[in-house]
Amino acid sequence: MFDSVLKTSLFAGIEIADTESVLSMFSERHYSKNQTLFWQGDLGMQMYVIKSGSLKIFRQSEGKELILGHQFPGETIGELEVVHAKNERLASVATLEKSILWVIRKPELDKLIDLYPKILRKLFYVVSERLDQADRKLQYIAFLDSRIRVANLLLDLYTNFGVVAEYGILINWKVTHQHLAQMIGVTRESVTISLRELQAKQLISISNKYITITNLAQLKHLANDEEDSNCEREWHSSSLYKYTNL
Repeated sequence: MFDSVLKTSLFAGIEIADTESVLSMFSERHYSKNQTLFWQGDLGMQMYVIKSGSLKIFRQSEGKELILGHQFPGETIGELEVVHAKNERLASVATLEKSILWVIRKPELDKLIDLYPKILRKLFYVVSERLDQADRKLQYIAFLDSRIRVANLLLDLYTNFGVVAEYGILINWKVTHQHLAQMIGVTRESVTISLRELQAKQLISISNKYITITNLAQLKHLANDEEDSNCEREWHSSSLYKYTNL
């Protein structure tokens, strides 16, 4: 959780001349769990910075939901459509838990960028990271075998949330099977079956909805990832997001 928007990565390395003026451009909003910020196709005239909580970026088609990515404390959301000439939301965004967001409207953001052009470069980095996440999503979907999709997703979670534990590497992110399924475009039942198979092979263990990787080398072999590609699996370069529960 951040106590000031000026302490987030958006303003890191930028010397603010008038902090009160900048802070006045943002308003604070509180959201409940599973509350939608905006839908794909909406007019995008606001950008958000996450003070606390977590968000999912998703699209829906024929009643199915595909999660494209996640945003965590200190990160922005909705920035692309606000600075782009076409202000139409490209995807939907909703909270995963109770969240507090700072909101800035397009006119104020334009003014802020005029004052501090480095902010536009930072927003470009955010969009680039999100494109990387989308590219990984295409790689997931390219695998027909649900087990391989699940194995690759577990390696992503290991990279972003893994902590050394007594019996392996704990994925310190409590997540449901349904959420995992929506991240890789398969059914919840497929995820459950795949996780049971991985447990039976002693590649992972599950306790209280937390997954622990007990044989990382074999999991990488199953995922066709024999090389050390952790940096390619990182979701975000700078944020505080490793301890959020769904």
